[in-house]
This record gives sequence, C-alpha cells and structure tokens, in this order.
Amino acid sequence: MDAVNEPSIAGVRELAPEPAPGAEATGWWTTLYDDALADVLLDAADPAETEATAEFLVRALELAPGARVFDQCCGTGRLSIPLARRGFEVTGVDLIEAYVARARAAAERAGVVARFHAGDAFAWTPEAPCAGAFNWWTSFGYADDDATNVRMLARAHDALRPGARLALDFHNVAGLLRGFREHVVTRRQTAAGELVLLRESRVDLPRGRLEKRWCFFHPDGRRSAHDSAVRLYLPTELARLLEAAGFVDVRFCGDVRGGPLELDSERCIALARRRP
Repeated sequence: MDAVNEPSIAGVRELAPEPAPGAEATGWWTTLYDDALADVLLDAADPAETEATAEFLVRALELAPGARVFDQCCGTGRLSIPLARRGFEVTGVDLIEAYVARARAAAERAGVVARFHAGDAFAWTPEAPCAGAFNWWTSFGYADDDATNVRMLARAHDALRPGARLALDFHNVAGLLRGFREHVVTRRQTAAGELVLLRESRVDLPRGRLEKRWCFFHPDGRRSAHDSAVRLYLPTELARLLEAAGFVDVRFCGDVRGGPLELDSERCIALARRRP
C-alpha cells in the first residue's frame, strides 16, 4: 500500500470503540449500511458482472418467462432491476429504508416494475409464493449463532412455491483463508468528490468469524467507521443449515458461469430446492 496516496492504517481502530469483551456483534448491520457504503460499493458494481449474475440466476433458478422472483436483502436493487428488465415479476426486501428508496428510484429511472419493501429479512416473506429466490453478495451469516441465521433461510423457504429454488451467494471460505488480505482500499468518485473506503479484516478462528473495520474517508474530510462480523461457513455447514430450514437437493458452484466449487473459486454459491 502506498503510504503517500492511501489512508494511514495506524490509529484507524481508534475511529470507533472496540466492542466490550465478549460482546455480541448482532445488530451491526443496522448501522454499517449507509449512503457512503452504497456509493462506494453497491451502486458502483461492474454492469457486465451484474448482467452476468442476472443471467446466471435465470438459469440456476430455472425461471420461466414472467416468473415471480424474491430478492432477499435486495439492497439498492442492483439485481432486481436487470431481472425486471427481462420481464420477471420481482419483489425485494431490505432492512435499510434508504436503500429501498434508492431501489424504487432506480426502477423508475429504468422504466421497469419491481416491488421493494422495507422489512427484516429474518421475518419478512412476500404475499404470494415465488418461483425462485436469491440472497446475494454475502447478505447471510450476520448473526453469531446458527439458529438465528437459519431463520433467514427459513423465510426464503417460506417465500417459495413447492419445487422452487433458492440461490445463496456466500464467501468461498477455503479460498478466502488461503488468500487472506488484511487491508483493502477502494476509491470512488462521487458528486461530492473522492470517497475512500479502507477495510481492515481479521479472522476469529475459534468463533468462525470474519471481522472487519470499515473506515470511510469522506470528501469533506470527515472520517467514519463501523464494525462487522460474518460467520465463516464451509459448504458442508451451509448445506446443513439449508436442510435445517427445509431445503433439499443442495449443491454448489463456484461462480456465475456455473463452474464447480473449488479451492480458489470466486464465490461459494449454494443452490437448494424447496421440497416438491
């Protein structure tokens, strides 16, 4: 990292208080996901990658034309909108009301119909059964205990009609650990100027968690910081949790091209079916 051009790592952990010893990280997602994170990551996604992911979901979920699809933890609608452009009836839910507002505005600009709701993905399900569902960009595993995390999978299960599929996008834990990066810097140009995000990561092996400090360096000179912690589930553990939520026929692939899950795969994508 270039010490001249990149934010200093020294002292970054003083930007926000450390959790008290033994404190749970449950609930961190209610404050991490703000406009700054949306600007630097969510709304800055590669359009080609987004389109490739949408095409993968159509194939992997075996969606018929015009099918109803559930986007669990939809964020700003990055995948809902390209699916709506393809003629699917998309319903999304996200806890962050500002993200739901962004998704609605993006759908209006795109001239597509998609329904976005502010709600808790641990509890919320669509009114009508869906032909497919997806949970993308590691929006799962936020709670420290398995029972709470399974609740989110159970809501995805409840959202599906019999025989329909869920696609769950998660870390490829084996590859993440082998190529572990303690520090990642991301820069984005916004209307207000350059926004810089420094992510500091550590692995808590005894608890099976990836812990991060997200430090934002704003164009006006402000600094802000948030902490996060995501459980690191191996594929066998993901399969166990999906089955506990009621899913069957769990299988895995390693990227949106449908390649096999291997040690150095980009992602760990679980595909599971609600029992017919």
